Amino acid sequence: MSATSTETLLELRHLVKRYGGLLATDNLDLTVTRGEIHAIIGPNGAGKTTLIHQISGAIAPTSGSILFNGRDITGVSMHERVKLGLARSYQITNIFKEYSVLDNIALAVQARRGSSMRFWQQAISDKALFDEARAIGGQVGLAARIDIIAGNLAHGEQRQLEVGLALATLPKLLLLDEPMAGMGPDESARLIPLIRNLRNEIGVVLIEHDMDAVFQLADRITVLVAGRVIATGTPDQIRNDPEVKKAYLGDEAIA
Repeated sequence: MSATSTETLLELRHLVKRYGGLLATDNLDLTVTRGEIHAIIGPNGAGKTTLIHQISGAIAPTSGSILFNGRDITGVSMHERVKLGLARSYQITNIFKEYSVLDNIALAVQARRGSSMRFWQQAISDKALFDEARAIGGQVGLAARIDIIAGNLAHGEQRQLEVGLALATLPKLLLLDEPMAGMGPDESARLIPLIRNLRNEIGVVLIEHDMDAVFQLADRITVLVAGRVIATGTPDQIRNDPEVKKAYLGDEAIA
């Protein structure tokens, strides 16, 4: 982790989310420090995506609080959270498939600047805009594909582009919801170093079912079961935790 990693970037305090009689998030406490990759793992139905929804602002918690960069953002809209530096990618790739890679990223940069798509015609002559978009494309490994229509990219490349769209917002914290979903081994192998290289620049919250990727990437891992945190620790601590093995990893524990 980076030298600044002891500074708390995200803090969840006694977070609860109820759906009728279902307790999806059960009095959950969690911290993410600046510059770390913090993975959240657990079996299906553990509440991982519900938790990410609450952090991003897509849904509101029933009770508890969410602090980001020292500010209580529990009641702050999703759009305002992005402005504050909290960005998210989704399980399902969310890009403009009819536009080029460059145009996709440029639109994201333009949105960060506060312009709407009404001004796209004026923006196409903005060299700084496209220089920044090209730099982000290179950062996510798409420099050679920058002029390709996004819908023609391979699945793994589309996920790389989605990370680029999130990075265009200049986040302090990036929420990655199953970025390896649907990828083959070669595609995952390209995405892992991309995520790893974010470590010293921003904080990352990673939800991922690929345990090889999790144990390669994470500085710390939190394990959820039925909306509760049963363990948080380093990869070695989680790998050797008897309760985690019993509840989730089992025979899949990474050697």
